[in-house]
Amino acid sequence: MSKETVVLLIDESEADRNDIRSILGERVSEFVEASSASEAFEKVRELKALTAIVAGIDAKTGSDILDLRDHLHRELHLFPSVYCSREDMTEFYPRILENERLFFKPVNRGVLLEWFDSISNTGESEAAPPAEAAEHPTETGPVSSPPPEIATAPSTEPNPEPLPSVESAPIQLPEDALPVGTRLGDYKLLREIQRDNDFALYEAEQTSIGRRVALKTLYRKHRKDINWVQGFVNEASARASVNHPSISLVYECDQELGVNFYTLELVDAPSLADLARRRSQLDESVLWRVLEAGADALIYLRESGMSHRVISANSILMLRSGEPRIANPVRGRGVPLSVEEERQQMQLLADAVAPFLKPGGDPGLHSLVDRMGADRIDAINTIDGLKKSLSPTDPNQGLSDAEVAKLNEKETNKTALVVGTLIGLLIVAAAAAAVLFMGKTPEIRDLSDLTKIPAGAFPYQDEGDAEVQEFFIGRNEVTISQYAEFLEWVADNPDKANSLRHPEQPEGKSDYIPEKWAQVYKAAMKGGKFIGPVDPNCPVVGVDWWDAHAYAKWAGGRLPTEQEWEKAARSGAGNAFPWGNDFDPKKLNSGVDH
Repeated sequence: MSKETVVLLIDESEADRNDIRSILGERVSEFVEASSASEAFEKVRELKALTAIVAGIDAKTGSDILDLRDHLHRELHLFPSVYCSREDMTEFYPRILENERLFFKPVNRGVLLEWFDSISNTGESEAAPPAEAAEHPTETGPVSSPPPEIATAPSTEPNPEPLPSVESAPIQLPEDALPVGTRLGDYKLLREIQRDNDFALYEAEQTSIGRRVALKTLYRKHRKDINWVQGFVNEASARASVNHPSISLVYECDQELGVNFYTLELVDAPSLADLARRRSQLDESVLWRVLEAGADALIYLRESGMSHRVISANSILMLRSGEPRIANPVRGRGVPLSVEEERQQMQLLADAVAPFLKPGGDPGLHSLVDRMGADRIDAINTIDGLKKSLSPTDPNQGLSDAEVAKLNEKETNKTALVVGTLIGLLIVAAAAAAVLFMGKTPEIRDLSDLTKIPAGAFPYQDEGDAEVQEFFIGRNEVTISQYAEFLEWVADNPDKANSLRHPEQPEGKSDYIPEKWAQVYKAAMKGGKFIGPVDPNCPVVGVDWWDAHAYAKWAGGRLPTEQEWEKAARSGAGNAFPWGNDFDPKKLNSGVDH
């Protein structure tokens, strides 16, 4: 490849083009930018050579960009390309060449640089042939086109070891669960999630696009039993046909090296069972959404003719947005739940939300949960009964406009008779409520969740890329209530508290009480003010480094290193700040803009 590097950059998003330029800027002599394939076609007419294409694609623009690539291969020379998208790019797999890559947006800086450096070192002579060239004989003999799942699965790792497309030596796989690290076509097994006597479930990476998925395998010992294989394929096919916003997706089913497998959406979220064990709290509005999602999903599965497992607290995952996601429960196409199974399903849904009900909470929600799966005259033991309770029938349904107006007038007159009395009662009740709730402690929320920061390189300050191992960091700042628990423990355990001291902690540093702690804590527990409104869920203030070190050690962790903190605070695109490259005091606690 020549020293003059010219990159054609195509993306309708100017911000995404800026991200690519910021990553590849020092390695590229010239960027030719365009917002569409047609604009790019006009701009490259005078070019004599091209190093690579970096293009953003989606369902609307992908075909045009790939057509442009094929045209430029014929007119100029062979060169590699990389394609980026925020959407599923499966439909484009058959047209992706061997040395090309697919990345999800925002593009990871380290991965893109690794790819660009690899093509720079490889040279133009090793570029993949155009798609149509692989379909015809060459001077050295016919070239057979590999199956789509092999041809369209470029690896993001340098020099991946090729796998045969059929079961043959020297690769020898076990008859049951596969070892972590095994490659099945486009997938690399990363860790085992669970297994039984016939199946195993893994977390895997789809290496061509860097996507994490769940991958379920049928053990190889069943590969020659048509009943086992067909049953497994039928389950995958039925699950893949599910299209409901609350049910997790199934992507594809395949066979590799005698292993039948299919891939599913990997939902990185705790289940309701997990949250109950942690004694986490959920708003009542979230619990209503859980029940509504369960009812809608069950009706959808029944109307789609799906046989499925019952839905329980273990299979209801809670996304960060507060929306529930149900692990795909489909067994295959078949009979719906029986009467007894429906009653059991209602009981399991009630058991899933019951740990999060609050004393004195929404009486409608408490009553609904108490009736689900119960042995009583007003029990809710069917899917339709649950749906009806969640969405009661409109009493005016089926009435004419005149009849509705007459009913409204009647209700208005009835209201007028009692409104005077109600106003008086409400005034008295409001005064009593004000006295009753004056000074009540605000609700303390569980904000202790951790976020996984994956291993890999990132741009560290002005020193170039730094490599950091995988670690976990608190999703939220340490709250006043959490720090109060720590201080209470220190007060109750003065001997053990000595173990929290840093070896270099000054002798004069005898406690971990922050500046103005008494004032802050008193205001927070009353929901009052300290400079501004404050409650127990606000971040603790006034701590010094020794306080932070002691708290982290007490909580079973440690303070992040400077590199870890910077990686956690940056975006995946390698920007200077999570939102971009321009400083904005309104987007962080800088002290510059109150």
